[in-house]
Amino acid sequence: MLTIQTLAALDMDAVTYQVTGMCVVFCCLVLLSLILTVSGNVAQRLDASRKAKAAAAQAAMAPVAAPAPAVAAPELPPAEVAALAAGIYDAARSSITPEVVAAIAAAVKVTVGNEARILDIQPVDTAYGQSGRTTTIVNKNFPVRG
Repeated sequence: MLTIQTLAALDMDAVTYQVTGMCVVFCCLVLLSLILTVSGNVAQRLDASRKAKAAAAQAAMAPVAAPAPAVAAPELPPAEVAALAAGIYDAARSSITPEVVAAIAAAVKVTVGNEARILDIQPVDTAYGQSGRTTTIVNKNFPVRG
């Protein structure tokens, strides 16, 4: 039990030091709590703003009318696909292989559907790449030897 004699025996400087230390610790804890609360509120507002912008962008990209139900496209028999690829290949007048033409035709069908037709496939002119390979650039530090 705490009596008056034990209180008188206490060193008041030590007690003051302990009480001051505890006050500093609690003040720091309160300050940290306030900082975390404010930063949490700011983060929530920023997140809500980001979500609102994303929802507005999504709504702007949404079609106005409901899309028509997708009708399953009939599968073409392999012979017909081969005939189409061969016809496109003949029209391409280049070194494009039938495999590449078939891949392009499949990509167009998957992307666009049966509404699109490939009319012509032409190779890219390779003159630009060839001229780049034949041009030599001489640098002072790294001379090109022919």
